[in-house]
Amino acid sequence: MSRYRNSSPCPNSRETVWGGLYFAFQLFLLPQLLQLGNAALGSPLSAGELNFTFFLINFLAVLFLFHDFLGRSASQVFRHPGLFCEGVILGYVAYSACSVVINWLIGQLAPGFSNANDASIAAMGRQNGYLVFIGTVILVPPVEECLFRGVIFRNLYSKSPWAAYLISMLAFALIHIVGFLGSYSPVDILLCMLQYLPAGLCLAWSCIRGETIFAPIVIHALVNAVGIYRLR
Repeated sequence: MSRYRNSSPCPNSRETVWGGLYFAFQLFLLPQLLQLGNAALGSPLSAGELNFTFFLINFLAVLFLFHDFLGRSASQVFRHPGLFCEGVILGYVAYSACSVVINWLIGQLAPGFSNANDASIAAMGRQNGYLVFIGTVILVPPVEECLFRGVIFRNLYSKSPWAAYLISMLAFALIHIVGFLGSYSPVDILLCMLQYLPAGLCLAWSCIRGETIFAPIVIHALVNAVGIYRLR
């Protein structure tokens, strides 16, 4: 593990502070502001269009806030393409294997269980398929990777690798179910969280192994693309 400890670029202090502030804004305020703005429109946007708008704003904000971090991370891809490919391939294989095990376990514990987030994406996809695909495959991965594997994981990794993995995994799982709290049973919420833990683990690992944030970005895009295809 020590071989990869400090080789992956980390957001600088400015990016960390502003990224953390933006993360709180997009979690607690941006959805409400978009809902209010949409309600004031003569022809309100559909759920899929509104969701795409949310993703697009986050994507543009992250490009602005993390341009230096992304630039340094891109340089690592060209400097060490072998490590980048290694991180992507091994990370994706590990995620796929872990997901098979987790989904099998959930199937044994709760036959017929349906992931609430997947159901919501599938519903929006039936109405705005192209927007959902662009949003989840192109716009979402850079945003979530800069925030979860950049701001949270990379900043904690030099202090405590185990804390970095644990906290970033839990935060990544929570962000995908927070909108469904109160609408589903505690058991269903916990099972949803369980499904996101392999991704949180393997994406973080690939960031270190591939020595660039672009390794988990590519894996995240592949995972979402496959997920969208299966939800059709």
